[in-house]
Amino acid sequence: MTEFDKPRVLRGTPISLEAAIYSLLPETGSVEVQRDTPGRHHPPHTHATHEILLVVEGNITFHIADDDYVCTSGDRLYLPAHTLHASTAGDKGCIYVIVQK
Repeated sequence: MTEFDKPRVLRGTPISLEAAIYSLLPETGSVEVQRDTPGRHHPPHTHATHEILLVVEGNITFHIADDDYVCTSGDRLYLPAHTLHASTAGDKGCIYVIVQK
């Protein structure tokens, strides 16, 4: 079993943007910082690579199959490649860091 066998959330404790970036930043490469306004919805889509999303501020709900994963500061979503998913930012919006694996 690997960290990307299925979507899952690893619950964490609140984290700063700087700490989130450094915790996901690969030795060589980059991360993406995403800001979603309150209620921002990303319609169903997939990615060609595995992703880890680490929430910094606010909250966001990821909709995957029949499950909803509500994530807050410090939570990490492990998203396998080609997983159909959507997301909706909470009522205060959300800031999160994304790394592709």
